[in-house]
Amino acid sequence: MTPNIKHILIALLATAAPMALTSCSEDDYYNVDINAVPEAANYQDNVVITVDQETNNATFTFTGKGVYPVWIQDGSTYSTTPSFTKYFRKAGDYTIECKVGNGNGVSQGTITKTFHIDKTRMTGFAGYDYDSDFNLWTKQAHDPADVSFYYAPGWAQQADPAFTFNGSELKLTLPNATTEQWQAQMHVQSHISVPAGELFDGSIIVTSNVDIANVTCKIHPDGDDVNAFYPSEFGNKNSEKSIAVNAGEPKAFFFHDLPAAVDMNNIVWTFDFGGCPDNTEIIIENFVLKKSSDNDGTIIPDAPTVDEPNWVAWDSADNLFFGQTITPSFYYAPGWAQIADPGFKDNGDGSYSITLPEATSDRWQAQVALNTAIAIPDADKEYDFCCTVEINNTMNVMYKLVQTDEGETKHDGNFFFADEEETSGVKKFWRTKVKPAEGPMHAVTLFLDFGGCPAGTEVTVSKIILQEHHD
Repeated sequence: MTPNIKHILIALLATAAPMALTSCSEDDYYNVDINAVPEAANYQDNVVITVDQETNNATFTFTGKGVYPVWIQDGSTYSTTPSFTKYFRKAGDYTIECKVGNGNGVSQGTITKTFHIDKTRMTGFAGYDYDSDFNLWTKQAHDPADVSFYYAPGWAQQADPAFTFNGSELKLTLPNATTEQWQAQMHVQSHISVPAGELFDGSIIVTSNVDIANVTCKIHPDGDDVNAFYPSEFGNKNSEKSIAVNAGEPKAFFFHDLPAAVDMNNIVWTFDFGGCPDNTEIIIENFVLKKSSDNDGTIIPDAPTVDEPNWVAWDSADNLFFGQTITPSFYYAPGWAQIADPGFKDNGDGSYSITLPEATSDRWQAQVALNTAIAIPDADKEYDFCCTVEINNTMNVMYKLVQTDEGETKHDGNFFFADEEETSGVKKFWRTKVKPAEGPMHAVTLFLDFGGCPAGTEVTVSKIILQEHHD
């Protein structure tokens, strides 16, 4: 009997192997024959593993006679039951250890067997097939050097979080809480390049040990985060909508049938966990990027249909925006060199005209904020929002309804939504049943970003409605 598990095994012998001990007196027990301890190697064929690949349940059975098993799971969990079943959510290779015991003790040797789980199981959509021959990710080598961070709780950058990365699964721990989007960024180089114009699908699975209200993912060329694929919960096109990840529930981000806007060289997977609490543990797995024309057999779920709410009249008291004094503010910086503010006019009829004379190349280079005094004291209520944007070109516009900044205090993380959508001609943008991400708001700003606009872009924003939710 090995000294390090002596007390554990005495307990196991007393409770789990009564048949082996019934013929022994107390004196017999304490005068065991160490030469009669079973050898594990003699029972190799008595450890039987059956895997139901439809349910991801593995059943472990010991068939030896006159002896009993000591199952060792994860190197620390012991069990002497003759047979048991365990669920394995994630695809991969797993091992189980088993010692063999009788009334004289437990084997020094250990039987180790390996088994395989074919597919990762989830309660919802599980993304595209990671093991498909079409997956561009698996055609490249990946290692920890591909991973980098911007980790800045309170916007004060600190040491990179601890992580492990084996090419297919990335685990990280964020020890300190963050309060706003983009304070917990992670970037993974893929070494994948794809040509402009081709259509692509992609997916990723994210799991957290705690609730995170807003997890963001974008897939973009190295050095260019505007011309990107934006995976979302339902594969929506041109959406940078953050996804709520609930503790212990894997969530698939995915996109379908999206064109590469430019030649995408050395594609980077960027994640943000801004708003995470202390000691957040994240697992990211099943990186997939493939041509849409390559069918891997995945069935794409239908996005749930969302009906527009019944909008109140624009000029009614039920529209929180009506009658507000709008105070505009700007950050207009082509090439990241700030220039004069864009042209702005309050037309006096609830519409606002914006002129962007110079082109911009990147997201956040053409920011327009329509600041109000609208207070949201009850963050548990649901709200509906809409506005109409008329633009003289086609581009992706960032729409964000966010808490107004107070002096040097920024409130980027407390928002109703932060979505990027393709906008052309006249577009009605709307969201329903939204709530502030982080609590009550002292004031509300409609934030728009036209980064990537061509020279001479003309915009009119009108018919802005914010209402308590109406079915």
